Amino acid sequence: MNQKILRFDSILELQESVDKRIKELNNKIDLQSKLVGDKIRDGEKNNAEELSDLKGKLNPENSKDKKGDNKKDKNKKTDNKKKKSKKGTSENWIDYEGLHLYNGVGTRGELELYFKSLEEMKSESERLKKTRDSLEQLMKSGIKKELAGIGYEQHEGPYELAFIKSQLKHEKFSFKSILTVGCE
Repeated sequence: MNQKILRFDSILELQESVDKRIKELNNKIDLQSKLVGDKIRDGEKNNAEELSDLKGKLNPENSKDKKGDNKKDKNKKTDNKKKKSKKGTSENWIDYEGLHLYNGVGTRGELELYFKSLEEMKSESERLKKTRDSLEQLMKSGIKKELAGIGYEQHEGPYELAFIKSQLKHEKFSFKSILTVGCE
């Protein structure tokens, strides 16, 4: 589970933390994308009909719906207004108490969940990249890099930062040495 409140002892520490999260998310995105690709290839071998409309969603310019007449497209638009389904969901999903269940067994429901997850991870990665860039701009503008603070990570918004006095005590520089002088 993601931590929503993050304490940091310096802006550099916060920036490193954001960079680490970006790398982790990108690794998850790559792994999940490979998994989805494998599922689609396996599904093509086993059941091409079930995955044909998912391919249309992946490549909307190649789908059969786009090649139709303009009149048909207008009729489809009016039909879609009547259904009022949620964005990215198909009519195969059923609300059951506190759950959203796929009506069927097979790879299609699984793939739809993977696609939703990928979209969320990509948007979170973009948001974190914007945060990292903003922190770089903040440091370039002259803010002290040693400032400590607390950050709150919103689900779909920017980081909220509050600067506080650093808990770390910085030692003052001192030079201690022993001077020996030879006697004659």
